[in-house]
Amino acid sequence: MAYINTRSTVLGLKVETTEGTLIDPSAATEYLKLQEDVSLTENRESLENAELTGSIGAAKPIPGVSAPTLSFSSYLKHSGTEGVAPDAGPLLKSLFGTEAIRSTERDTVAGATVSIISVDAGEGVEYQRGDAVLVKNGTNGYSIRPVESVSTDALTLGFDLSDAPGVGVELGKSVTYIPADTGHDTLSMHLYQGNGGLHQAVAGARAISYDITADAGQTINGSFSLEGIKFFNNPINITSSDIYIDFTEDGPSTLAATVAAKQYSDPEELASAIQTSMNAVGSQTYTITYNSTGASAGKFTIASGGALFELLWATGANTLNTIGDKIGFTVSADDDAALSYTSDNVLSWAAPHTPSYDGADPIAAKHHEVLFGDSSADITCINPSSIGINISNEKAIIGDICAQSGQSASLITGRNATVSFTAIIPQHCVANFARYRRGDTVRFMYAFGTKSDGSNWDSAKSGCLFIPSATISSLEVINEDGIARIQAEIVSFVDSGLGEVFLSYV
Repeated sequence: MAYINTRSTVLGLKVETTEGTLIDPSAATEYLKLQEDVSLTENRESLENAELTGSIGAAKPIPGVSAPTLSFSSYLKHSGTEGVAPDAGPLLKSLFGTEAIRSTERDTVAGATVSIISVDAGEGVEYQRGDAVLVKNGTNGYSIRPVESVSTDALTLGFDLSDAPGVGVELGKSVTYIPADTGHDTLSMHLYQGNGGLHQAVAGARAISYDITADAGQTINGSFSLEGIKFFNNPINITSSDIYIDFTEDGPSTLAATVAAKQYSDPEELASAIQTSMNAVGSQTYTITYNSTGASAGKFTIASGGALFELLWATGANTLNTIGDKIGFTVSADDDAALSYTSDNVLSWAAPHTPSYDGADPIAAKHHEVLFGDSSADITCINPSSIGINISNEKAIIGDICAQSGQSASLITGRNATVSFTAIIPQHCVANFARYRRGDTVRFMYAFGTKSDGSNWDSAKSGCLFIPSATISSLEVINEDGIARIQAEIVSFVDSGLGEVFLSYV
């Protein structure tokens, strides 16, 4: 028996053209590094059958709709190339709704202050709320700041700088994920267990939640949860180039069976389709089997009901569009003069590419900057020991009696973002307790990344999460290692119809 080593599991992801239509990865860059907590579950509903059985036992239940879920951890990190989205980009765009890439670096012009950065005429349109800038001057220590608003070519920052930058200071490139009300991408997610042992997939997957955890001195981890509308187990993709089986029975006439082009949910579904198509054009009765066990495991068998037949892989009229190679047959020669044929090759369930991953390493939560409160009065790090960030979407399923699965689509109907943190409470400081009491609007910024020279943020390795409008939902004093700290939670809200949570890489 061959066992599946899950430590070599690979995750592929592809943005869908049509929600729920599974698409295979088409490039080596369409993969994401995993950790060992990956979990994929079909979650098929079991419907009660209320028919009386003549006994007190229950009747056979009926399978209902499938509601597959996928969860896994992925480190929060840059792609390693400035102005290039990370491998997790498709997931983040599905979560937030919009991705904005600022691939041209701009610099400051005269008139900059600690709270407003001016750029050249006409360049302000390249920026929007939530974009982060990496102010590359030594005075500010290559500060990371989010943009609060844009007025022509003046960028108002979410938090003030410690000093106004001079003229000609470069502002870096960025990739920013911006909340949207519509247009959230759906994804085809492919889990290649053991990279060859088992291929499971989910179509119509939406990113439902993203949890970021940063504990002082530890790697910053993120955890994605997705929900889809269709589940596949060792799927086989039959395209218009794979739909024919040319064969002959007892005589010179050539028959051509046609199989529908689609993603088959498993090999047995494809075997059934081939059987139906051959029986529709042939005079014999054919049985097509996918072998799950035994010496022929991983292969297909095509058998007649008792008469010889030939499979014309090489000499048929449709050899360029044969299904033979997709089901493991060697198509350079025909199979002839037998009652049954088993495919030559075991099907592969490995990823179609050797993944090419981002070059950036995971980030440790140290020498970072966490700002909380007012844009000008609170520009000193609050010295947290831990941060937890949750961004989540609410999803509605669109039921469809005509759809094979009973559901045809889904819709994002709500979004929430919360931040919890534990931080030092200085003596005499009551500002946050007063804000909590009054229900004041506060803002939050977490700049993360590396500083290879010990003081300046590294471009292509850093980023910023920004919440411009929030309220404190809970606040208490706790004892952590004999030190009094505050434990707070803030909840974002929409300010004047503008976005309430942003994630940017610089």
